[in-house]
Amino acid sequence: MSWGIVKRHGGTIEIESTLGLGSVFMIRLPISTGDSAPEAGEASSRPVRSGRILVIDDEEGVRCVLRDMLTPCGHTVLEAASGEAGLALLENEAVDVILTDISMPGMSGWDVAAACQRRFPHIPLGFVTGWGDRLDPQETARSGVRFIVSKPFAPADLQGHVANVLAESTPRD
Repeated sequence: MSWGIVKRHGGTIEIESTLGLGSVFMIRLPISTGDSAPEAGEASSRPVRSGRILVIDDEEGVRCVLRDMLTPCGHTVLEAASGEAGLALLENEAVDVILTDISMPGMSGWDVAAACQRRFPHIPLGFVTGWGDRLDPQETARSGVRFIVSKPFAPADLQGHVANVLAESTPRD
């Protein structure tokens, strides 16, 4: 995961290791050009409809962070601690977007995507993962994954992906 983060920022990692003594990791990142990302609270240039978002992640802390990033935008966030629990929730609850981690015990995010493609193909699904830079875009598209949010991410990244799929989809009844 660290390598992916450093690579996305245009950096390198060098490792020096001595048996019995340990390892030294040298991370080099380019100096900022002064461009800054938009602040999380900045208003979008287009209106965003609120939605019901299902977050599937085995880590409670991650679910809480995603909820805290989405609720200020007016979204209702439903949470599931496993793929199985998320699919069970989908049987009884209408949602507009599904966000799932890939690496979870039991049912992986790939398994969730496959089940959703069969049972709920009309609901946009996105991966929220630290492995985003290693995923094959064609494979994710075939799996019904509409977007990938790569960790680490800013609130605006997540909010933008959700806003885009909500703008493209028909509101639920």
